[in-house]
Amino acid sequence: MHATTALSLKERDARSRLRQLLNEPTLLRANLVEMRRFCGSPTCRCAKAKRYWHLSWYASQSQNGKQRMKFIPADQVDEVRRWVERYQEARALLAIVGDTSWDRFGKQRKRRR
Repeated sequence: MHATTALSLKERDARSRLRQLLNEPTLLRANLVEMRRFCGSPTCRCAKAKRYWHLSWYASQSQNGKQRMKFIPADQVDEVRRWVERYQEARALLAIVGDTSWDRFGKQRKRRR
């Protein structure tokens, strides 16, 4: 492992932010999906027209090639959105760290020859 000072500023910043994100309580590998549905009650206005259907939020994730979804209560949508955003940011930062390590690896091999 290289000393931290040997890393580029971009990689140091990415590693630092990644550590911060990993110390957060929750990261969620999913996408938020907005769906409209009717409740089934014949007296509800959603039974009259599709434009009146109720709005629902779901967390959607693919695992082992299968799509799965979980309902998100309206009062938790903002919190779950933050979890998803943290995961996406962590994934992007990990790509930066991996790419800079890949570049450094290629340079190390050339110097050893």
